[in-house]
Amino acid sequence: MSQTVVKIERAMNGFEVEMCDPAIKATNNMDGPYRDPYVSYVFKTSAEVLAFLEENLDKAVPMDEYETTFNEAATEETDG
Repeated sequence: MSQTVVKIERAMNGFEVEMCDPAIKATNNMDGPYRDPYVSYVFKTSAEVLAFLEENLDKAVPMDEYETTFNEAATEETDG
């Protein structure tokens, strides 16, 4: 099981959400310069935070590669 963290803190003007961007993380595994994969977003209201998390939940908490592999194997087993 992966240990993905989405951090939410109060900011001076609302809320700050910090999460790991899987696209940046993937490019860090290739050749090229390293970039911090943790990205911060600031929102004025809790409703904006919740809307952002709802839209980006799969990106914020991606399925673990072991879970994905297991699910694919299980689907192949039941289909074939």
